[in-house]
Amino acid sequence: MADRGLFERIGDWWSGDQATVDEAAAAGPEEAGDLSKAAAIPTRTLGSSLTTFLGGETYYADRRLNLIGQQRWNVYEDMVRDIAIIASSVRMILNLLANAVWTVNPPEGLNGNEEPIAQEYADLAYEILFDMTSSWATVVRKVAMFRFAGFSIMEWTAKMRDDGTVGLLDIEHRPQRTIVRWKRGPSGTVEGVFQRVNGRAEVMLPRAKIIYAVDDTLTDEPEGMGLFRHLAPTADRLRAFLDLEEVGFETDLRGIPIARAPLGELQKEVADAGDAGTPERAKAEARRQGMLRPLREFIEKHIRNKKTGVLLPSDTFMAQGDKGNTPSSVPKWALELLNGESQSFEAIAAAIKEMKQDLARIMGTEHLLLGSDGAGSLALARSKIGTLYLTITSTLLDLVEIFDRDIIVPLADLNGWPDELRPQMGVNEISDRDIEQLLDALSKLSAAGAPMLPDDPAVGEIYDLMGLTRPPERAGEMDASLRPDRKDPRDSDKPIVDDQDLAKRRVIKSRRRRHRRAG
Repeated sequence: MADRGLFERIGDWWSGDQATVDEAAAAGPEEAGDLSKAAAIPTRTLGSSLTTFLGGETYYADRRLNLIGQQRWNVYEDMVRDIAIIASSVRMILNLLANAVWTVNPPEGLNGNEEPIAQEYADLAYEILFDMTSSWATVVRKVAMFRFAGFSIMEWTAKMRDDGTVGLLDIEHRPQRTIVRWKRGPSGTVEGVFQRVNGRAEVMLPRAKIIYAVDDTLTDEPEGMGLFRHLAPTADRLRAFLDLEEVGFETDLRGIPIARAPLGELQKEVADAGDAGTPERAKAEARRQGMLRPLREFIEKHIRNKKTGVLLPSDTFMAQGDKGNTPSSVPKWALELLNGESQSFEAIAAAIKEMKQDLARIMGTEHLLLGSDGAGSLALARSKIGTLYLTITSTLLDLVEIFDRDIIVPLADLNGWPDELRPQMGVNEISDRDIEQLLDALSKLSAAGAPMLPDDPAVGEIYDLMGLTRPPERAGEMDASLRPDRKDPRDSDKPIVDDQDLAKRRVIKSRRRRHRRAG
């Protein structure tokens, strides 16, 4: 090796074949001197992210038994269905994501001859996305569930369009509970999934035909770890405390209900009625049970309602004295609560409030609880809402990359579109814009020497936010670059006249695309 040139050795290092590495690895320690160099091939994957598998299914070493395997989906569904703060948070976040304005844009940096063709591909792809059986908003909601469930899988089906191009018949959801096994490569890359379908054998869904989104921030398992896993322990405790609160209000639970009855007298009456097995003895026993039944039922089922009440005899025990037996103040029959304190209601309520805040904090929707106890401020609400919209923006960026990879790329391959002209997904950024803050900022800009004309586009957007009709535009007084009838730079014969085309200039695009442009 010493007499080989530098470039030859670099070539061996870069393009070394697997056989050389395997041969060096099989050799003994004395003969494997070049093993480290042979194994350090940049194009070869050495490690793996594979986790523990049992029978082809991923094994989760979760300490909570109800969150292991397929049964965890029942736990997650119960949380969303029964706990209000979780249900409202999930619906709000998914609706924000689904109601964003999605666009399909041509790649940037093309020459004059390529721009019209790329724009045609982008327009066709946009039309295909809104020409499916399922609505695009439904697709976005289902895919975005990976943030909560840990992963999401959709399967697309192609169709031949009337114009001869290949479109999408539909993009359908494959529920998480039906995914039973994963096919993974040596390095852990997902190559397909197996779905369990009722009445049929397992169906293998290849990676190239599915939209696969996963939250793998805290795990390398293909099913990820979503927010529902973090919510589950607190949700269990909240459900238990809500049950205690319900019992407390229904029973006015300030203590343990106890009842008093002259059991000795009743038993003596039964014994004096006759021998065991005689009709008289049975009749006396039935009478004793009948007298005790109301008390026993009250103790077991003492739920408060407008008819709740117990009628007891007013007989008292007789006190023996020098002058004979006289009535005492101790009743033979009584019903009361033993050692009860009303402070337990306040403690349970405080614990429930704290757990609801924890759930909202995990979901990023803590602002929904502001003001419920008469506390909170507008500044605090704005801060928390701003954090939520940052999370929404991050999720939108992830969805843009997922849709680019799993929808646009297969669609371009089916139609034979060149890679350099392949469209890219985009989405308008969602933000909570305060009209008063916008007006204050525009007023300060005007005072600083940047006056705003009546036909400025910002004025029209302010009118839109206020729900008012835009003022008529005077095109002659506007800057040429801001006129609505200006020509599209991609096509000199095509004017831009609608808001959707204007929105395409202000969209969130893939992080990869932005990185490439920056480079």
